[in-house]
Amino acid sequence: MRHVPLLLCTLAAILPTRHATAAQHGLEGLPAYENIVLIEMENRQYSQIVDATPATSPHMSALAHRYNSATNYYGITHVSQPNYIALMGGDQHGIVDDDPWYCQADGTPLPRAKAIVAGKPDDTDMSSKCHKDRSPKQYPDHHFPGDSLLGQFSTAHISWSIYSQSMPTDPDGTPRPEIAVSPSKITNPDLFSLYAAKHNPSVNYDATRTAPDFRTHNKTDTQFFQDAKTGTLPRFSYVVPDLCHDDHGPGGTLEHAPQCRSTPHGPSPLMTTGDNYVQTIVDAVQASPQWHAKTNMAIIITFDEDDTGSAGIQGCCGYHPAGPGQSRFGMVNQGGGHIPAIVITNHGKTGVQDSTPYNHYALLRTLEDVFNIPTHIGHAADATPTQPTDSSFKQTPVLPMTPLFQTSP
Repeated sequence: MRHVPLLLCTLAAILPTRHATAAQHGLEGLPAYENIVLIEMENRQYSQIVDATPATSPHMSALAHRYNSATNYYGITHVSQPNYIALMGGDQHGIVDDDPWYCQADGTPLPRAKAIVAGKPDDTDMSSKCHKDRSPKQYPDHHFPGDSLLGQFSTAHISWSIYSQSMPTDPDGTPRPEIAVSPSKITNPDLFSLYAAKHNPSVNYDATRTAPDFRTHNKTDTQFFQDAKTGTLPRFSYVVPDLCHDDHGPGGTLEHAPQCRSTPHGPSPLMTTGDNYVQTIVDAVQASPQWHAKTNMAIIITFDEDDTGSAGIQGCCGYHPAGPGQSRFGMVNQGGGHIPAIVITNHGKTGVQDSTPYNHYALLRTLEDVFNIPTHIGHAADATPTQPTDSSFKQTPVLPMTPLFQTSP
């Protein structure tokens, strides 16, 4: 009996040490990260942002050189929505358009009784159209079962929030991320579509959207800046700027919003607004107590897709670019274009310019790794390439973005 207390003491001394050691290491050679802030911008190819001539985005260009940059990073497809869905879930689930989450395969919206949001039937506007007529042979349900990175976080008790700029809220502050577009053209013809639910993948995944705590995970960017200042950011923060601040551009006459105006090429008030907003987010994070902690923290800046279609090769990692004369839209094109991906770490190596081909599935795999989630969702698990028999394109594997997240000795 005298040996039992000694054994218990020995185990008590060993187990915490093993746990602490495990917490220091992620998977696949990546270090573990306590906090990640992901900023998702819109519709610009790499050369339009990094080292553009004349300069369009001096802040992001400087960050790409001062810190780390994936110089061959690609979106998954066109248009916007399937890229957000793919990044969070490892598959675009057949989505090739920007239609609302409540659209069904027959082109009608979900009945109220089945349109569950935060555990209750949705009571918000569902008037935005479902355009089955545009792609009748490939129009799926726009909400789907199955796991997502957000679901993985919830299962693993990893805190997460999506911070959406200009997200509509009730008078009492209750977030309404399920509203397709806000404000509407009717309510504000000068400046509409600032918030777009197509850029918020939490509404597309049934398990996440229907969960009673759904609204607590959706916050405004005002809350983001408060959380950064107080050092209370969740472990995963997904920051989604509105269409005036994400380089996309909102709808409207913009007579009273000159900062949102775009030009066909080169610098524009819109791109300056987006570039400044990104720097504001980076500054807020780097001023946060969490950034100065001993634990690892990273800021990731990327885009959903390149919407110009003039960047040559459109994709990597097993996804065939559109051939000459083929549309950039629809299932024929499995490549979203060459886009920036910048990684800023508080304790990591800097100046890394990584030319390895990556895409959103590689970033998903990396996020799973740094948070010690061993199961890779969907195409994030495609680490072994299968070359097409017709040699129609060179396939590369979906690899973790290891060089960009390495910590300094």
